[in-house]
Amino acid sequence: MLVTGAGGLLGGAVCEALAPTREVWAGAHHAAAPPGFPAVAIDLERPETLAAALQASRAAVVLHCAALADADACERDPARARALNVDASAALADACARAGARLALISTDLVFGPEIGLPPRDEACPARALSVYAATKLEAERIALRTPGNAAFRVALVTGRGHGPRGSASEGLAWALRAGRPLRLFRDQFRTPVDPVSLARLLSAWAASAHDGLFHAGGPERVSRLELGHRVATVLGLPMAGLEAVDQDDTLAPAVRPREAAMDSGRATRLLGYVPEPLDAAIRAGRTAPPTA
Repeated sequence: MLVTGAGGLLGGAVCEALAPTREVWAGAHHAAAPPGFPAVAIDLERPETLAAALQASRAAVVLHCAALADADACERDPARARALNVDASAALADACARAGARLALISTDLVFGPEIGLPPRDEACPARALSVYAATKLEAERIALRTPGNAAFRVALVTGRGHGPRGSASEGLAWALRAGRPLRLFRDQFRTPVDPVSLARLLSAWAASAHDGLFHAGGPERVSRLELGHRVATVLGLPMAGLEAVDQDDTLAPAVRPREAAMDSGRATRLLGYVPEPLDAAIRAGRTAPPTA
C-alpha cells in the first residue's frame, strides 16, 4: 500500500496501524512520516510527484489521505483548495488507473446540509456542500469513483491517538483541559467520532475485498462537540471547569459546518465487517501531551 499524507494526523496514524499486516509505503511532504517505513516524496501542488510515488512504490492500493483539510483555510483560498483537493486527486486517480492500482479516497463527514435532529445519514442521503472544503471533497469523491474498484470513505471527526504535532479531536481537548485552557465547544454540532485504528482496519478490509463505491466511516456514538469535551474529561479524570457551551452561530469561522454530520456506517459493517472501537477506548488511547519539537 501507498499512503499519501503519511506525515499528517490521520495518514501517519493509519500507516502505524497498518504496519503489522501490510507492506506500507509512506508518502509525505513537509511533515515527517512515522519512522521505519519506505518513504516517497509527494507534493500535491506538483501532480507529477504522485505518479512518481506510485511508480516507485509499485503499490497495488493507494490510500489517499493527503488534502488541505482545514475548512477555514479552504474558505480563505478556494483556488488552492481546488488545486490540492480536486486537481491532485484527479491526477492520482489517473495515475492509479494507468498502473492498475485501486484507489481509496479519504473524504469527510462535513458534506451534509444544515438540517439538525436527523438520524445518522447513510450513503444514500443527499450531500450538500456548505463550504469550499466540502465542495472540493465531493468533487474528489466523484472523480475517484469514476473508476470501478475504487472507493471513497467519508471519515468522521478523528479521535484517539493521532500522529505528528497536531492532536486528534480528543487529544486536543485533553491537552487543553490538562493545561487549564478554556474551551468553547459547539452544543449544536453532532458527529460520530472515529479513531485511526478502526479506520486502518476498515481500509485493510476494503483492500482485501472486491467491493467499491462510497462508504461512511464513523464511530459508534453520536455526540456534540460539547458532549465530546465532557466525555474526554470524564474518561481521563480531568476538570471540566474550562468547558463553555456555544452555538455555531456565535462564532465567526469562515467556513460553515453542518450541524448534523452524524453518519450511519452500516454499509461498511455489512460488506467489510467494520466494527469501530468504543469512544471511551479511543479517548484513552490518545497521547497525554503534545509531542515535543
